[in-house]
Amino acid sequence: MAAPSLLEIFGHDGALQSALFGFQARPGQTQMAQFVERGLLEGMHSIVEAGTGTGKSLAYLIPALRSGKKIVVSTGTIALQEQLVGKDIPLAAAALGMNVRITLLKGRNHYLCKQKFERIRTDRLVAESASMEKMWQWGGITQTGDRSELPFVPSGDEWEKLDADADDCVGEHCSHFADCFFFRKRDEAKTADIVVVNHALFFLDLASGGTLLPAYDVAILDEAHQCERWATAALTSSLSRTSINRMLRKVRRAYDIPSHIEAEIDQSMRSLESSLVAVPGDRYPLAANDAAPAALAGLRAKLFELENWIHAHWMDKLRVRTENESEAQRRRDLTLRSIVAQTTAIERANAPGDAQIAWVERNEGLSGRAVCAAPFDISDFLRTTLFARVPSVVLASATLAANGSFAYVHRSLGLDDAQEFIAPSPFDYSKQACLYLAPADFNPKDPRFARKAAPIIEECLERTRGRAFVLFTSYARLNEVYALLRERLAFPVKLQGELPRPALLRWFRETPGAVLFATGTFWEGIDVAGEALSCVIIDRLPFPSPQDPIVAAKMRDLQERGLDAFESYMIPAATVRLKQGFGRLIRSLDDRGVVAILDGRAISTRYGAAILNELPAATRITDLSRIAEFLSP
Repeated sequence: MAAPSLLEIFGHDGALQSALFGFQARPGQTQMAQFVERGLLEGMHSIVEAGTGTGKSLAYLIPALRSGKKIVVSTGTIALQEQLVGKDIPLAAAALGMNVRITLLKGRNHYLCKQKFERIRTDRLVAESASMEKMWQWGGITQTGDRSELPFVPSGDEWEKLDADADDCVGEHCSHFADCFFFRKRDEAKTADIVVVNHALFFLDLASGGTLLPAYDVAILDEAHQCERWATAALTSSLSRTSINRMLRKVRRAYDIPSHIEAEIDQSMRSLESSLVAVPGDRYPLAANDAAPAALAGLRAKLFELENWIHAHWMDKLRVRTENESEAQRRRDLTLRSIVAQTTAIERANAPGDAQIAWVERNEGLSGRAVCAAPFDISDFLRTTLFARVPSVVLASATLAANGSFAYVHRSLGLDDAQEFIAPSPFDYSKQACLYLAPADFNPKDPRFARKAAPIIEECLERTRGRAFVLFTSYARLNEVYALLRERLAFPVKLQGELPRPALLRWFRETPGAVLFATGTFWEGIDVAGEALSCVIIDRLPFPSPQDPIVAAKMRDLQERGLDAFESYMIPAATVRLKQGFGRLIRSLDDRGVVAILDGRAISTRYGAAILNELPAATRITDLSRIAEFLSP
């Protein structure tokens, strides 16, 4: 009997409708599945934009499973990973009548190290804190060693004492190698039909030469609009008080190092911190700090001194009891690797070269700053390590196209040849959403903008009875507007940062009329269906900051190649970002709501019109009094 076609699987009375209660056939989903399957059969790369409601997960999973190939699916959020493993992949397998081996693989530091756990329990009779006591109890009963099982988020310093970090792992020399949580999970991934990972692990695997993931035939990158950011992060070296302290803790776990060496490293770090000027913004060029190169060189000299001490004392000062010289050598090499990572970061920052840049970034460490270095263009890296090596790569997202084109994706990711598709949305945006556009004189660059925008936000919230996200592109503007409105609004209001992100979302979903003022991660990856979210207010067109060192480097490079940097980079980047913000609103066929854009340039400039044309075809309004009429049943 011939296998059913994709039309039969996704169609009315098809296999998916039998497997999923309430399933509705959607033409865009079927077309996307056919598109993806053709790419897999013909060994082509594929780019597909599938907006909210298309059902893109099943549209790529069904053809992927039918291909019989080894699949890696990478995504940017934990929620989507869990949805894939717990719901979507089992559903797709059931619809196809297949038995599928599925593995969710995480980075090493997500797993408990049995040797560390055993050692710390032996060295200490009593846990040093209540949270560590809870981890001790969990460590004695866990079957997976996955820290996500913990009912709380452990501090980085405490979890580091127990995690399976590569810099502490002696591999086959470990007495727990055969039953190691991480290696057991990695072996499971080798035999799985489909492996689900996050973008951080996927791109770190590419950067490491493929040492973290098993070999695969197909890579599916969901939320592919995040790929450039995660690939850059995988190639970024970072030096900060936090990273130095972490390195010293790793060294101390292996060796009794002289106190004067630690003191000299600490003093060198203080000199570096004092050389970093306080410039407004999240990132600024390292070159703005005249004294930084000498301070970095001084710190590097002290780290070299630590390396030399370990080379001279790697046997007699070893803290870990062992009679195995091979294990001792392994611990020495691991310890040295953690030091070399920091000296390499210094060298890359002090001499970045033509293809790389160095910058200073706000950091959670004691100094509040980190020195970073990375290539500003990762297209050649991905072209070589991914697209030239893997027969079929599928890039999928709700937001990838700009001006109806995928040129921005091709250029930024180094994807030279791919088939392309934009899946039609199942939503009727003209009936489900209205788009309010502020007057042309509302310019975010005007110092009076916050005071002009606040009354508009207040009126909009009154007409939608709260139930809103108010989204900003900067923390400064977020705090300014929040301060103006928090005492005036008659709705439950919270500011991003008042609670952890999951708790904020839970509060928003459970609180009638809630209003959340937010930025950053709340622009994407948030799913609030139904009346709880009926309004999304966006302060400005979300152009990347031209003062950001990475953005500035990209723009210079494009100009040197004879391209208009604003047209080819800034507009597409803003378009994708704005589409993400807009996408928070309509999440189901029954949703209705309003998006308000407070940036007057959206209607007063040519580029604003081009960006607006890429948004879903919502009913446009310029009068807030029409909101209540639109939202009425």
